[in-house]
Amino acid sequence: MIDEIYDLFIWNATMTPEEYEARVKKGLALAERVQYLYPFLQPMIPGHSKSVWEPCARVLAARSDEALEPYLYQLFEWLQDLTWPGADIIRDRLLKIPFHRLEDSWKLSVTIARREGDEGWLENLEDFKKEARK
Repeated sequence: MIDEIYDLFIWNATMTPEEYEARVKKGLALAERVQYLYPFLQPMIPGHSKSVWEPCARVLAARSDEALEPYLYQLFEWLQDLTWPGADIIRDRLLKIPFHRLEDSWKLSVTIARREGDEGWLENLEDFKKEARK
């Protein structure tokens, strides 16, 4: 089923925006039946790079806080580059979760970003924290 969902999420230049959105909606409906969310965390589809990330982010954003909890660190990885497809969707969804429930995963992300010297990710994480605490 995951392969079928990915196929629906892959955009190509022959589709109109309306055709693509109709395909994505079919994929989103199928994804509602998928219990484990790992396949939607920034998957790399050979030959398609990040083309499925925005619809995958929509799948994740539709899930409950409890369903997302085991994946919080991976969701923070999406904030490494806010120009990535779906990063804005994930950021907005994370902001809906009380910060105290995210804090351990946020701290882990900060630690890894520092170790990797990823200044952009650190800045995005700090900005996220400021926004989450408003």
